[in-house]
Order: sequence, then structure tokens, then C-alpha cells
Amino acid sequence: MAWKTGIVGATAFAAVAILTSGGAVHASPLLVSFGVQISDATSNPFSALVGKSREKRDRRRAGGGEVERYVLASDDRAFLFENEGEAARVKFLCSEDDPRLDCQLDDAGPAPEIYLLSPTRGPRGDMIYKNIEGETFLRIASYGGATVFWPGEGRGFAASKSFGDDRSLRLPPIDHAAAARRAQSATAVMSALVGAPIIFDVGTAPSDEIADSTVLADAVVRAANGMQAVADDPTGARIIASRINKVSFIQGESPDIRMNDGVMEIRYVPNEDIAGRLSSATIVRFLEETL
Repeated sequence: MAWKTGIVGATAFAAVAILTSGGAVHASPLLVSFGVQISDATSNPFSALVGKSREKRDRRRAGGGEVERYVLASDDRAFLFENEGEAARVKFLCSEDDPRLDCQLDDAGPAPEIYLLSPTRGPRGDMIYKNIEGETFLRIASYGGATVFWPGEGRGFAASKSFGDDRSLRLPPIDHAAAARRAQSATAVMSALVGAPIIFDVGTAPSDEIADSTVLADAVVRAANGMQAVADDPTGARIIASRINKVSFIQGESPDIRMNDGVMEIRYVPNEDIAGRLSSATIVRFLEETL
């Protein structure tokens, strides 16, 4: 049987040589005789693997880690998790008829929040991820299983990894027209919720429209989401209606929020991704502590 092994080995060697010679792909009589058909480079499984590796490398160079998709065991809800070592990001994807405001505010498409999380090691080697307010969002066990605390839910849900080829969790480019559209929707939603007019003002379009408006557009949704969380309580809605008549978005050197004679001023930093705007949890805390 040694001679057969030698022929198979030689065939494999010839196949590799033919596949890689000069960067082109050619079929040989020897390969055809063994039933091997090669049409072009896209059918080469080695090319596919190289492509996947290149995509992951490009993501790391862009500042992101590998994105993992998880699905809840109780239903079809899914979230994306990106581990960056000393920090992590998570985005809870919108499902059909999702009641969350950030899934409904923009008719052009959902805008679920990207949360920045900090990891701490828990019992039995589990990793626990919390937001800047100290709220636990995710627990990943040493064996790979996960428990997620879905926004607006009071308990944890079991989740497991699922197949996905998702992009790094960064804000997608959005122009000023989209930011203005979100502001208009937020004006209508919040005014109806509190029973008094509250205007969301994003100002005029900046010169570098797409780059500057990306963070602005996300800041609008985060502000509306935070205000809704407080206004869902009748007392919170009444206080907001009596003390806020306008939400103004202003470029600044760092994300900030303050009250100024009935105007809630929210400062954002263009071109800084989610680090350039306040989270919805920060908006909630400000309203609860200030109003």
C-alpha cells in the first residue's frame, strides 16, 4: 500500500503547487482524473479562510475586537458582543414590534444603543460586564454560556452563541438630515408623553456633514430614550413637563449635560463615536438627580 500513499501524497502536492503557482488557479489532467474540479479562485476554501482572517485583522486595526452574536434561549431576541480586553461593547438588536423607543424613533431604521461595558472577574472564573452606572448587563461563564440582562427587563436570560458575521460595534455614518428627522420624531413622542411641548433642536447642518452628524444623531436617540424612561412614571412626566421646554444639542470639548432656564443642553463631541455622547443611563441619572 506504500505506492498508493505515495501517489496520493504526490497528487496533493501537485494540487497545492498548481493552486498557488503565480497566484492563479489552473486545473490539471491529474486533478481532473481524481474528480477534482476547480472553476476559479472563489471556490478555493483556502481563499475563503484567508479572507475571513483578513476581515478580522482589519477590524482589529480599526480599533474593534471580534464581534460575537448571542441569541436568547427563551425567544429569538439577539445581541452583539465585542470584547476589547479592558472594555467591551454590547448592542441589543431590535426585533419585530420591539417596544423600545430607539427601535421606533427613526422610520428609516432602528438605532439600538451601543453600550460601553467594563469587565470584572466573578466567582468560578465568570466575567461580569457593567456599564458606567454600575448596572450589570452581561455575565459570561467560564464554559461559554451567557446570562444577559436585557434593557427594561428585571431579570437575567440565558443566551448562547449563534452564527453571525457582524461588523464592529461602531456608529454608522449618518447625515444631518437624519439627525434632524430623529429630533422631529423625538419632539412629537416626548411632547405627547408628558402632555406639554418639548422641542429637540439639533441646529443647522455643519460643514463636515456626515462626520459631525453621526454622533449628534445618536445623541438625540439616547436623550429621548433617557427622558422616556423617567417620563414613564407619572410623577417624572409631570416634572419634566414643568421644567423642560427644549432639548438643545451643542458641540463641545467633552460630553456634558446641564439645565439652563428651561433648556436641557446636551453637549456632544463629533468624530468620537460613542465616547462623544452621553449614554441613556447618564441622561436618566441627571434627570433624577436634578429635576
